Formats: sequence, structure tokens, C-alpha cells
Amino acid sequence: MTDPLAGPLAGLQALARDRTERDGLVAQLQVARSRRDAAQQRVEEARTRLHAEHADVEALESMSLTRVLAGLRGSRDADLDRERAEEQAARYALAEAEARAAVEEREVQTLTSRVNGYGDLEARHAELLVAREQELAADPAAAATAATLAELAERTGVLEAEQTQIAEAHAAGAQAHAALDAALRHLGGAGSWATYDTFFGGGMVADLVKHDKLDRAARLMREADAALARLAHELADVGVGAVGEIGISDLTRALDVWFDNLFSDWAVRDRIARASERVHHLRDAVDRIGHDLASRRAEGSARLVALAAERERLLTEGT
Repeated sequence: MTDPLAGPLAGLQALARDRTERDGLVAQLQVARSRRDAAQQRVEEARTRLHAEHADVEALESMSLTRVLAGLRGSRDADLDRERAEEQAARYALAEAEARAAVEEREVQTLTSRVNGYGDLEARHAELLVAREQELAADPAAAATAATLAELAERTGVLEAEQTQIAEAHAAGAQAHAALDAALRHLGGAGSWATYDTFFGGGMVADLVKHDKLDRAARLMREADAALARLAHELADVGVGAVGEIGISDLTRALDVWFDNLFSDWAVRDRIARASERVHHLRDAVDRIGHDLASRRAEGSARLVALAAERERLLTEGT
């Protein structure tokens, strides 16, 4: 284990050894957990089989149709002996499966305890790097390295802030996509009723159903507008333009209710169609932005890994 009293360089060297050993145990633990899960699954299967075999025995022992039929065939005793034997075999299989599962569980617990015994190596690693950084900063001969480390720290801070902003924008984009999807589904339902009105004369009941769908679609579009507004604010942080708002006005509800004629039905249908087209366009735009943000986030993560590796290289020289 790492000696907490050792100097930063010696501590980093010992820590590297501990991390290698710990990582090997973690790999073993993953295998052990997989084996434990498979053993537990076999226990459940054996328990299910035993339950079925026990039910077969009970059916022959009790006053049941199974017992009556076996008696008529003159095979009840033989059938009962066979079912009892099968039940005993199933009970033995369950016991064996439980014993194996217990062994696998003990192995998981042992490995988990050994892994936990190393403590928080990542936190210890961070502490040792900070201590080494302080050593270099206090050493005049290491002024150039200290300056490079300061520059790396600044670049890392900027990147971390950008990653947070990109993550927030990505989450806002996901919310906007969900809101647009919901609006689009309800617009589709309203459009179907508008088409029914236009071509088949739906009447007042169809009007009321359609307008309920229009009201719900309008509410969902307002929610989508709000989600797009939140997305626009988040995108401003990462230098991406907004995708715009839905901007759909009232869908001539009063005209269609009180003056039921071909013109108003066509007007509603046309506006629903245009609303659907607009929402489709916005959803596609949100998706494109989401893909771009995901790419930027991946690039930022790679750059952070590279900066961390360069910092560690500078701080561990001589180990």
C-alpha cells in the first residue's frame, strides 16, 4: 500500500503499483459477479423446477383429476413413485445450485473487501500530484515546469467550464426534442380529425373532439416554445444560434365552430399541416444541434484527458 509519509515522487511510484494491483482485482471482481449472477439464476431455475415437481406429486396424492385418471389406468402408484423421485432429484439440484451460489457470493465479498482495502486511490493520486506541484513551484530550478503546469491548469479550467455548458445545452436539447415530439403526435391526431371534417362532414361531435386535440396540441406547442427558449439560452453559452420558435397562432377555432363550411375546415387543416411541417423542421434542427454538441463534448473530453496526461507526465518525471 502507499506510504502516506513518503515524498510525492515516491508516493506516486507506490501509488502506481497499488493502482495496478487494484485494477487487477477489479477485473477479477467483474468476472466473479458475472459468475455469481449466473449461479443465482440457476438457483431460481432449480427452485421453479422443484415447485413444478412438487405440484405433480401433490396432484397424485390429493383427490384430483390427475389421481382419478391415474387410478383408472392402474398406474397411480408407479406414477406417484416416479413423481416423488423426480421431486427429490429437483430438491437435490436446488441444494447443489444454492451451495454453488453461496461459494460465488463469498468470492464476490472477498474480492470486494480487497478492492475496498485500497481506499480512494484516485483521491490519493490527486493529493500527491498537488503536493508534487507545490514542490516544483518552490524550486527555482523548476520554474519553467511550474509555468507550464500553471498554463495547463488554466486551460483545464476553461475546458471544464465549457464541458459543463455543453452538457447543459445538450440536456436542454433533449428536453426540446421530447416536447416537439409530443406536439407533433397531437398535431397528427388533430390533422386526422380535420381531414375527416373536410371530406366527410364530421359534425359537432367531431368538431369538439378535434378542438380538444387542437387545444392539447396548442398547449404542447407552447411547452415546446418554452423548451426551445431554454435551449436558446443554453446555446448562447456555447456559441450556437437558436433554432427559433414554433410561432403558430390560434387555429381558427371560433370560425370553424360557428360557421361550419368548407373554407374554414380547409383553413384549419392547412394550418395544422403548416404547424406539423414547422415542428418537423424544428425537431430536425434540434437533433442536428444535439449531434454537434455531442461531438464537441467528446472532443472536449479527449482534450481534458490529454491535458491531464501532460500534467501527470510533468509531475511524475523522475519516478
